[in-house]
Amino acid sequence: MMRGKKTSTFFISILFCSSIAAQHPNLKAIDSLTRLLPTVHGIQKPDCLNALAEEYWWPPTVNPDSILLLALIAEQESAKENYAVGIATAVMLQGVAEIYKRNFIVAENHLRISLKMFEAANSDFGLGWCNVWLGQSLYSQNNFDESLACYYKSLPYLEKIGDWEAQGKAWTWMSFVFSVQGNYDSSLNYCGKSLLLRKKMSDHVCVTASYVNMGQLYKVAGAYEDAMEYYRQSFRYATEHGVDLYMANWAYLEPVGVLYRLMNAPDSSYYYLQKALQIDPYNEMARISFGETLLIKNQADLALSIFLSPIEELKRGNDKWDLMRVEMDIARAYEKNKNIKKALKYASESFSLAQQSKAKHFILDSYTILARLYKRSNINDSAYFFLVKAAALKDSILKSQFLWKLSGYKKQAEYMKQADQLAMLDHENKLKEKELREKSLFQWALAGCLLIVVLAGFIFYWNLELKRKNERLQNANTNVKLNQHIADLEMEALRAQMNPHFIFNCLSSINSFILKNRPEEASNYLIKFSRLIRMVLANSKQQFISIEDELETLSLYLDMEKLRFKNSFDYKISFINEVDIANIFVPPLLLQPFAENAIWHGLMHKEGPGSLNIELSTGKKILYCSITDNGIGCAKASELKTKLAEKQKSMGLQMTADRLALLNKDGGGQSSFKMEDIFDEEGKPAGTRVSLKIYYKDYAELGS
Repeated sequence: MMRGKKTSTFFISILFCSSIAAQHPNLKAIDSLTRLLPTVHGIQKPDCLNALAEEYWWPPTVNPDSILLLALIAEQESAKENYAVGIATAVMLQGVAEIYKRNFIVAENHLRISLKMFEAANSDFGLGWCNVWLGQSLYSQNNFDESLACYYKSLPYLEKIGDWEAQGKAWTWMSFVFSVQGNYDSSLNYCGKSLLLRKKMSDHVCVTASYVNMGQLYKVAGAYEDAMEYYRQSFRYATEHGVDLYMANWAYLEPVGVLYRLMNAPDSSYYYLQKALQIDPYNEMARISFGETLLIKNQADLALSIFLSPIEELKRGNDKWDLMRVEMDIARAYEKNKNIKKALKYASESFSLAQQSKAKHFILDSYTILARLYKRSNINDSAYFFLVKAAALKDSILKSQFLWKLSGYKKQAEYMKQADQLAMLDHENKLKEKELREKSLFQWALAGCLLIVVLAGFIFYWNLELKRKNERLQNANTNVKLNQHIADLEMEALRAQMNPHFIFNCLSSINSFILKNRPEEASNYLIKFSRLIRMVLANSKQQFISIEDELETLSLYLDMEKLRFKNSFDYKISFINEVDIANIFVPPLLLQPFAENAIWHGLMHKEGPGSLNIELSTGKKILYCSITDNGIGCAKASELKTKLAEKQKSMGLQMTADRLALLNKDGGGQSSFKMEDIFDEEGKPAGTRVSLKIYYKDYAELGS
């Protein structure tokens, strides 16, 4: 177990050291871990997967799907190694993914299981982080007391391992809990601590977020101008430190839009929230804020459609915090539309959630709207009851806010002073780092110059020694390359195209069918012709094709010639023994020239019906092919000596002979062909037979 614990700590230390000058997610860490992953084995593999998943949990661009996928794989790999800490970390990460997917009950179950496993393994890292995430899940379910307890539990473990990232996150969420409970002093204390820590870390994204959190605190406390100033500081800081536009939306546009609504400036609120949604149209809570602004602009129907949209998803994920808010918004929208019955239903549900969570501001809003709704329903006793409750709670909240403001501004000034001191120290440290870098650069440059001089002398001497060897080898290499180039050109040229005379004759035949008003034959001929051309073009790009494709191309060619010569001959392709046509590979268009030669020099000059028989067989990596026609024979064809025959011989058979010669080199002298006349019983010419022996390759050879 100790070995696994050390390995896990190793990966985690890589991540947190790299995030001190933080950018979330840390793209360099992701790239490094992604390259490392294929090289690690044993328990290091799930550690690497978990570390990679952790890099995707950082706002603003959280990727819960990547977290979940990596965590599931890490859990499987950990189970193979019986690695308890790896399994616990993977289960925790699955809980984190579910938090971001807003499935808080599922998230809580994962995190509680993980927490027990970390307790059994005595993992400080796991007990620290798992309590932080469990606290966040409980917060969203309005279980604020237990959420706060989780954060308190996490802090000793995080301090022990020196994990500033997690401490800052825990303090931030503790600030949220205290703010909801109306404990503004504690809220400001933890929010300020988080801000100072983030500045020490130069964590620009989280500093930007911390300024927003301070603004949120002042907004809840009713100090709207102070809240606006913190939002502006957040935006200025983001701009100065290169935090991207998506982050600027998350940290500035939506909070400012909400604040303008609270300050009764709906047009400004509308502008900022609309801009936020343009940048991030899938941000559901930004849409809710936009709907709240539409409501005060008297667009109740449109606002209501926005509020109703996420209700079922919030209930399914047990997101009570956002559900409490949205149900109150729905109640206000129905009140605007004078649907008091439905307004009462949703206001009561929101009030029930607020009471359970002891969220004072939501309870006050519930008292206020319920008093109005009961009055409009003429249930005066209930209206009076909630009105009295609202007045008492409002006085209590205002008193707390007033007392906090008296002490809060002093604390605020102290935090700002500390923040300025940190900024000054950071500036001084950067100047010192710059001086050290320049000094180091000069030293390295001097050492580099000396090294260059030494290397230059060595290289000069080495070049003299190699020059003679290179000269001797150059001629040999040139000859080899030239021969190889010639062979490549020959092979490229030998991937023969169809005889241009054949193409011209085909087009002429199609034209003839059209002129003779025989469209069906013209169409049939054109379809076969286009298919043949496509196959020839496709096959000509390949060095080897299957004999199945070769025979299909040959059949198309013979069908066209047969059609063009008015069925003056028949052909037959047969197999003597079992031939696996899909597993035999030969160069393309190897058989077609012999068939073409048989038609043009044998069958075309024959009187009466002609026949062409093609027989194939295999044995010991040799494809045997016999092409037999009952034409006039080689001797008679030679007597004719037409120009067409001469051209056909040079362009068809000679090219094929060259290709077979190349195959002959590759196949150990096994490829060849022989052409001979056939005579009948009376000794008269009865046709021609071409016998081919072709060395072929099977699929396995072709793959290798």
